[in-house]
Parts: sequence; C-alpha cells; structure tokens
Amino acid sequence: MTELSVWANLTALPGQTEQAEQFFTHSRAIMRDEPGTTAFFVVKIDELTYGIFSSFTDQAALDEHAAGATGKDVVEAMVGSVFAAPPTITFSTVLQHYDAG
Repeated sequence: MTELSVWANLTALPGQTEQAEQFFTHSRAIMRDEPGTTAFFVVKIDELTYGIFSSFTDQAALDEHAAGATGKDVVEAMVGSVFAAPPTITFSTVLQHYDAG
C-alpha cells in the first residue's frame, strides 16, 4: 500500500505559540478520527517555527483531510492572528513506515 504524506512548515506570530500549540492539539484529536490518516507529528523547529508531518492511506484520504476541520483553509484563515504566513507544503510518498507500537 502506498501512503501519501504532507510536510508543512508553519511560523507562529510572536506571542501566539500557545495558540498555535493548542491548534495542533485540537488537530491531533480530529485527525485521530479521520480513517485515512496513518500518522501525525508536530515538531518545534525553533521558537516560532513548527514542522508538521502527516500521512494518509490514499489521495481520497488526503483530500478529505485537506477539506476538513484542520485542513489548509482553516490554517490559512489563522494567518495574521496566530500564524505569520500560510504553510509551506511539500507532498511526498512514504517509502518505509516503521510502527514501533
């Protein structure tokens, strides 16, 4: 099975990191219920920058996520209040997946 993945970088506005991290917590809860989401990670790169990695079972699952409650439009609506700019997004294909659980 080929999984699709998304790498996104987001920069929070100064003073808005708590709100950004609350959004990521909210996103995790929603993505847990998306049947086609296979992984979701958020990493803090520096004081204001975050990296998000998500993977999906197929294009339909990715499209469903993108149109959903934590998708691109929702994030872009937060630009200027929580985030400094729209996310930088890179699409890719998962070649290897190790599940330690």
